[in-house]
Amino acid sequence: MKALLAGEQVVFPFTANFAELNPALAVEVYARNASLVGVTADKAAGENAADLAKANQDLLNKADEQGINKATKLVGYDYDAAFPTLIRQLLPPGNGLKGFVLAAIFGAVVSSLASMLNSSSTIFAMDIFRKLKKDATQFQLVTTGRICVVAFVLIAMLIAPSLDNPKFGGIFTFIQEFQGFISPGILAIFLFGVLVHRAPRACGTVGLILNPILYALIKWADRIPNIGDLAIAKQLAGLAFLNRMAICFAVVLVVLTIMRLAMPMPRPVDLPVNPKMNLESKGDVKVWGALVVLATLALYAVFW
Repeated sequence: MKALLAGEQVVFPFTANFAELNPALAVEVYARNASLVGVTADKAAGENAADLAKANQDLLNKADEQGINKATKLVGYDYDAAFPTLIRQLLPPGNGLKGFVLAAIFGAVVSSLASMLNSSSTIFAMDIFRKLKKDATQFQLVTTGRICVVAFVLIAMLIAPSLDNPKFGGIFTFIQEFQGFISPGILAIFLFGVLVHRAPRACGTVGLILNPILYALIKWADRIPNIGDLAIAKQLAGLAFLNRMAICFAVVLVVLTIMRLAMPMPRPVDLPVNPKMNLESKGDVKVWGALVVLATLALYAVFW
């Protein structure tokens, strides 16, 4: 908003929720954008937040044609502030609960960060470095892993400040969006491999390659040449990340099923069994597990 107050020659994008929460300011921004572009503002557009955001987007397209710079998008909600607001508003002060919750959050973050750094460095050292240097000693592998940890932390430190940009939709959304390129395919491969013992070994490779391609095509369907203007492409691009992940998961399973039917393995793969471990679950465990599943489904049904 500093650019707006200073009168800089930039146009402001804004979302529909911004227009809904700040109708007067949104109309002012829209009128200012229209004057910069050189068109007359549509007064009727200000009656509805969604129409106002759409009309403003049309102005932004014209601004692109004229070479006018854009400012940071104005959004109505700061999703990353939800949890701090919850702690600040709901937890009573003076009894240590806020500190306890923050300590728990910091502990969870550090634990997750440590596990991810350990996993990523191990993958690089064992699956990449060791294949490039087959005679690598244990000392070299450990040293490589430690160097990778430092390198990954530095890369994360460089990337982290840019995630504050509203175009990412919040850190949580960005993380979930990124995981969508990987997790549906891995889950589909894992379940298919466990349940279908005659699945060809190529299913793993196909699933890992197919999922990110599918996810990218759905996420950016409206940017595909000659297809992006279609209504279905815009609908796909507007899907929430969980829905995109579900579609990718289902499509990968269908493709793996076709591969299983087309070229099954001559003999089923027998999973190794450790006779020293008792894997039989007790009856009450199954009951409680079923209750947890039903409760989860109920929460989805109520809050969908």
